Amino acid sequence: MAESAVISVIQMLIPLLGQEIDLLGSAKRGVEDIKRELESIRSLLKDADKRAAQEEEDGGAGSNECVKTWVKQLREEAFRIEDTIDEYIMNVARGRGLIGYIHKAKHRRKIATEIQDIKLSLSKIKRRGEFYNFRYIDQGSGSGGRNVIPHDSRVSSFFIEDVEVVGIESTIEELTDLLVNRTFNIRSVIAVVGEGGLGKTTLVGKIYNENVVKKHFDCQAWITIGREYLKKDLLRTIIQELYRLVGSTLLETHKMEERDLIMMLREYLKDKCYMIVFDDVWKIDFWRDIEHALIDNNRNSRVMLTARNKAVVEFIPLSIVHVHMLETLSSEKAWELFCRKSFGSNNCCPPNLKELSKQIIGKCGGLPLAIIAIAGLLSRRSKIASEWRNIIDNLGSKLSNDSHLKDCNKVLSEGYYDLPFHLKSCLLYFGVFPQGYEIGFGRLIRLWMAEGFVQCNNNLLSEHVAQEYLKELIDRSLVQVSKRKASGRVESCRVHDLMYEIIRGKMKECDFCHFLNERDLDHFSKTRRISLHKSTNGVLESIKNSKIRSIYLFNVDKLPKSFMITLVEFKLLKILDFENAPIDSLPDGVGNLFHLHYLSLKNTNVKELPKSVGMLLNLETLNLKWTPMHEFSVEIKNLKKLQNLIFQRLDFEGPYQDAVKIHEGFGALTKLRRLLRVHLNSEALKELMMMTQLRKLCVSLANRDAKNLFGIVENMEKLEQLSVRLLTTGEEIVDLETVASPPQCVERLGLAMYIKKVPVWICKLENLIKLKLRLVGSANDSMRVLQTLPNLLVFSVRVRDSDEELHVKEGWFPKLQYLSLFDIKELKWLMIEKGAMPSLTELLIGPCPLLKEIPIGIEHLRNLKTLVFHMMLKEVYCMVKNDNWKKLTNHIPQIRATCKRIRIDLYNSYTTKYLSSLSAEDFEKLLEDIKYKDY
Repeated sequence: MAESAVISVIQMLIPLLGQEIDLLGSAKRGVEDIKRELESIRSLLKDADKRAAQEEEDGGAGSNECVKTWVKQLREEAFRIEDTIDEYIMNVARGRGLIGYIHKAKHRRKIATEIQDIKLSLSKIKRRGEFYNFRYIDQGSGSGGRNVIPHDSRVSSFFIEDVEVVGIESTIEELTDLLVNRTFNIRSVIAVVGEGGLGKTTLVGKIYNENVVKKHFDCQAWITIGREYLKKDLLRTIIQELYRLVGSTLLETHKMEERDLIMMLREYLKDKCYMIVFDDVWKIDFWRDIEHALIDNNRNSRVMLTARNKAVVEFIPLSIVHVHMLETLSSEKAWELFCRKSFGSNNCCPPNLKELSKQIIGKCGGLPLAIIAIAGLLSRRSKIASEWRNIIDNLGSKLSNDSHLKDCNKVLSEGYYDLPFHLKSCLLYFGVFPQGYEIGFGRLIRLWMAEGFVQCNNNLLSEHVAQEYLKELIDRSLVQVSKRKASGRVESCRVHDLMYEIIRGKMKECDFCHFLNERDLDHFSKTRRISLHKSTNGVLESIKNSKIRSIYLFNVDKLPKSFMITLVEFKLLKILDFENAPIDSLPDGVGNLFHLHYLSLKNTNVKELPKSVGMLLNLETLNLKWTPMHEFSVEIKNLKKLQNLIFQRLDFEGPYQDAVKIHEGFGALTKLRRLLRVHLNSEALKELMMMTQLRKLCVSLANRDAKNLFGIVENMEKLEQLSVRLLTTGEEIVDLETVASPPQCVERLGLAMYIKKVPVWICKLENLIKLKLRLVGSANDSMRVLQTLPNLLVFSVRVRDSDEELHVKEGWFPKLQYLSLFDIKELKWLMIEKGAMPSLTELLIGPCPLLKEIPIGIEHLRNLKTLVFHMMLKEVYCMVKNDNWKKLTNHIPQIRATCKRIRIDLYNSYTTKYLSSLSAEDFEKLLEDIKYKDY
């Protein structure tokens, strides 16, 4: 992890050294020397990190402590360099006039002295690295000469007892059928993909040893791959294994070249129906290494592989591969497996351990390996609640120290060790948040960028690079997607509880972040980040002399006044994340935080910003979503580096509904990529033309300004999302037929205004995946036009003065996944033809007070997962009493009706299963309870 700190410093020095102004003076040459020294040490660091990781995985001590000490010294020196440069830049930037000139001269002398001292320290660190025999290796180094790696944990999984096989029985049958009963003359591949500990090896091992499988194939081989291998060694291993299984031994393969090994394999397999399993594949282009050696002989041969990384199968042609994504165990199956391992043959959990057992299973998250390991540990302990509680509370330390959990820790840690350095930082970042915390996609991406984790790419926006980082962590099965938007995009994510424990352990080792509260102030050491949980009393006062860069608050009920006063004394802060914090103002001194990149006040009670906010010249993200603010401070126009300006009122009670007024002069913010929920008057609208980098724009404005807005937006060639709200009387109908079209790159379009006719230009937006409209009159006519949009996934429509009948015809909306028919008061019948909306997974209807009948044709929507009747409790109660209700809706997993708003974004709801169980009297009582219940 020291490599991240080193790279961060190198990336910081590059633009500094490239500046034309004489910012560093005579110290510039010293900084150049430091950069070269760091680049040299970095190649040693790769070997040090690799050696330490291997020793930890192998369970040995050896020179690991020496390596850790060397790495820690280097990391601290990198932090020192960063602090020195940042303090110098901050001090020089404040100097003006004659006094400023003298001020700069003083700081130049100081930094020159400091840099010389740093050079000396780095030189000593480099010599120590050479003394430890660290090799100079570059970023692209591959296997390092290691052969195919056997994994003891996987060998034991291969021979696991049937009593421990739970929840995969049907999958074994399905994949066995694919192997032996399906007729594929061509060689085909079955890939089992999923996170570490899911039981991929166990599953495939059971299939491999099935009698029906053994009889079907002429020859079989099982090869364990691991993270690193040499191609020639892999080919030799396959050959030796095939020959070993028929009782032959080959002694000369070590002398053969790659081409000869491939020819030998092809010759051996050419007339055989073979099955070869490659277990634990990590290298994403693995298929390229073996595809020519495994001949396609038209004899129904099969290749099976297991992998954690979904990207592994992307190199295999779609025409020959079947991918099975292995899921975690259901709560019922997890309980069954846990009880089998913990309580022996009777599988009966004592009453005093039932709640604790459920908590333990929850932490295991459906991972069979974790359940078996922890249950095995508990089976050897007394059945006393306090002893079991102690294990839960200290699970993190037991993962790394307890011999019973060694294999579990190793399997889960492997994914971390396999990551490149920049993704290690990104994964460790999940440890900043509380356990089980679901992190919003946009928040996570912007925080990574503010932290400097995202490497610059000339061809891609840093934001897009960060999105690729997250995708890779998800594909590697290290990060779990908690929620997806209707369009399929990630909405929030988290890490598995046991992976979280491992991350927390790694964080402590490398001083990545410290959790602080009243009880652990004495444990504070050098770190760049602090995550404050519940209590903040005295925390900042205890670390006044530290060089903290990031502060996060979670589950804090109250902030003392001293906290904010002390906060602004941390001059090098880059990130202040106050989301959900109990604050109603910022101190005026916040403007002194020169290096602040990220400031979030989301869901706080801050009503206005101090004028000093205009001094935050390096601020990139300002998030004011769900605050009671009515207008921005005029000083915001000074924030020339701002990329994300985010606002949205939660209550719609401001003069601009959910938007905030922005003043003239904001056109100076030319680097803005997101400008969300702002109100623009005629004068402010003109300044929008200067914002050529905008990707997302959400505005409200008067009807008279609509034409000008669309004329400006027409030329925004990078715009991906456009949301427009016209502040009309609500009854006013707007003509959009004559306005200019947004650019073709727009993917999301929201028009909060009533229109009578869908403008032609909407139907020409071929990249559109999400559309929100308000219509007046016939919804049938509008949907007939819109159904031709080729990539539409999400469609939300509100209709006034509608037809009594809405008819969705065969072939309409072929890709649509989410449909919201909102507030159609005249609607009496909804008809869906067979073949309409075949991909629909979620349907929201209502309030539609006249809709008394079950939607006709609802049974045709075979992929529908969720059906919501919004504010239609009485109507739905009548529907569920219909004799055909169950028959027509039995294929839909989740059906519910909402009734009363709990808060602005949440409604009380009841499942139709519950409603159908109520008698008429019980239902009337429920309505009374709802009417008077205070949420």
